Amino acid sequence: MGMSKLNISGIIKNIKSKTNIYTPIIEAIINSIDAINDKQNGQIEIVVCRENSLFTDNVLHSIKSIKIIDNGVGFSEENRNSFDTFLSDTKINTGGKGFGRFMYLKYFNEVKIESQYIDKDGNYKIRNFRFGKDNEIIIDEKEYFAKDKTTGTKLFLENIIKKEQLDVELEIIALKLVEKLIVFFIDPNSNTPIITLREQDNSKQIILNNYINDKKNILKIDEQETTLINPFDNSEQKFFINTYKIYFSSQGNKICLTAHNREITESTIHSYIPEFSDVFLDDKNSKKYIIKSYVRGEYLNNNVSLERESFNLTKEDNTFPYLTQQDIEEEVANVVKKLFEKEIKNRFDEKVKKITNYVNIEAPWYKNYLKDFDFTDLPTNISNDKIDFMFQKIKLKKEQEIRAEIKKIVANKNDITEEKFQQIISNISENSKNNLAHYVCNRKLIIDTFDELRKRRKIDNKPHLEKKLHNLIFPMHETSDTLEYENHNLWLLDERLVFSEYIASDKIISKNDIERPDLVIFHNKIIYRNGDNNTNNPVSIFEFKRPKRKNYDDNENPIKQICLYVEKIRNGKYEMPEGIEPIKASNETPFYVYIVADRVDKIEEFAKDFSLTSSPDKEGYFGFHPKYEIYIEIMSYRKIINDAKMRNKIFFKKLGIE
Repeated sequence: MGMSKLNISGIIKNIKSKTNIYTPIIEAIINSIDAINDKQNGQIEIVVCRENSLFTDNVLHSIKSIKIIDNGVGFSEENRNSFDTFLSDTKINTGGKGFGRFMYLKYFNEVKIESQYIDKDGNYKIRNFRFGKDNEIIIDEKEYFAKDKTTGTKLFLENIIKKEQLDVELEIIALKLVEKLIVFFIDPNSNTPIITLREQDNSKQIILNNYINDKKNILKIDEQETTLINPFDNSEQKFFINTYKIYFSSQGNKICLTAHNREITESTIHSYIPEFSDVFLDDKNSKKYIIKSYVRGEYLNNNVSLERESFNLTKEDNTFPYLTQQDIEEEVANVVKKLFEKEIKNRFDEKVKKITNYVNIEAPWYKNYLKDFDFTDLPTNISNDKIDFMFQKIKLKKEQEIRAEIKKIVANKNDITEEKFQQIISNISENSKNNLAHYVCNRKLIIDTFDELRKRRKIDNKPHLEKKLHNLIFPMHETSDTLEYENHNLWLLDERLVFSEYIASDKIISKNDIERPDLVIFHNKIIYRNGDNNTNNPVSIFEFKRPKRKNYDDNENPIKQICLYVEKIRNGKYEMPEGIEPIKASNETPFYVYIVADRVDKIEEFAKDFSLTSSPDKEGYFGFHPKYEIYIEIMSYRKIINDAKMRNKIFFKKLGIE
């Protein structure tokens, strides 16, 4: 009786790989829904048959076969002939392409149907047959009169090919089926049948309909209609968007395009809106959920592919302008974005905070690039490596813009005037002193500039004022809160100071005390943050004296001066910015004090008074003072420059600027 000859095994082999073990089960349920077609009291049962008995030693056995039973119209002559014709026209108005039947044989060894229907003369009949695997769709067909007056179909999917592909727990199967069948519960006009999943021995059953809108598993949160213009013919295309919270799925937030009540494609929302990369948490019950937006519309029904697993719409813009899958998904993503404005804002703020913290704590050399940083298209859970990569891209762009300028300055180094010095300093500050490890040629410029500033001025043969050198190291009257990382050169004094968290340059100690230490460095900002005043954080103080200075009065002893600053800080006189709170320091607080001054007789005398030891290179002194409990070091400008040159020599050599 077979009507068509086909290479069925060839068709099955060529079925696209997007399918899985649930695809034929879903297909069977959808066929049953179609067969019931708005009939009142529609019933569908999905019965799972396991290996051996249900339980042995409390172990749930794998599933061997599945029966799908419905009380639909059954396999009438018309339906039967349509079934036997590949790519039949019968179900074309509901999107039926006759392809689903081959899906059964991809996953199950044996497929058979027992169906009861009414023939054209009004007789109730039974039709049984098996699915052919060779070249006939229908085999072993039998037909006879029925004893009772009911209609319906039983589909037997027997002997699953790979048992391990199907979950064993009934609840998990139920949830996976529901997620794929939500589209049937969307259309308010459809009379969805009661769909029950049960064990063969009736030991357990689950009604799938109960999962929809039960507030514990699936909750519909929005329904709206949107219109898009198809540029191909300027026609208006209507789309219906239904958005759900799904509490049990961990698949990620998705946009599902549907056709003829089938879920066809799934795309992640975060590919359009990065803040959707993580699952959400319900405020009320702290349960995790994902967002799924289901989209239906005639345009999708008309453009679905033969296998019903994609649309004949390219994602990218084509030479012929028409409404693409991407256009539709973008519109849906924006609809969903409005529903979750608050969450998205929180996630965006979190992302900004994460990136800003990374810069402040891990990579301060990127501080002045924050203003150029585009936070929009980045995922919320962005890694530090990715953040670093993004900053490197900005840095590279900036570097290309300023490289020419720096080369010009380096080339004209020999005929540098006073004004030229200032220009170099401002150029370096404004443009290029970001990650100094990456940007070594700027260090060379700074060292050369510093070297020139410690010599006598060409105009009047007098030494440069100490404030020139001070400003080059760290601009006066600034703090690390007001100054970008790139605008100071603390590495000249000591590489470790670069990562200090709070620095104040030539700022008064407090409103009641006009004394100004040249440079105070708190190595850890926690010292005044959140009232969490940790007294173990080290403090460094620098005092600069004019290069070449020889004359110091007895009351101008810089060591004594700097010791007084330490006392004031220990006594709580030193206030943080805007007088947040005085610094809490104690005898346990490590203090390191440095005096930058050229070595002259008077400095030697002061050093001996404080029992300091001469450094091996004879360019300074060092020692610990027990009375003040501070570490003291005196260093000459020559020592600073020689040490800085030595530390950077290998980098200059590599860059060929030595």
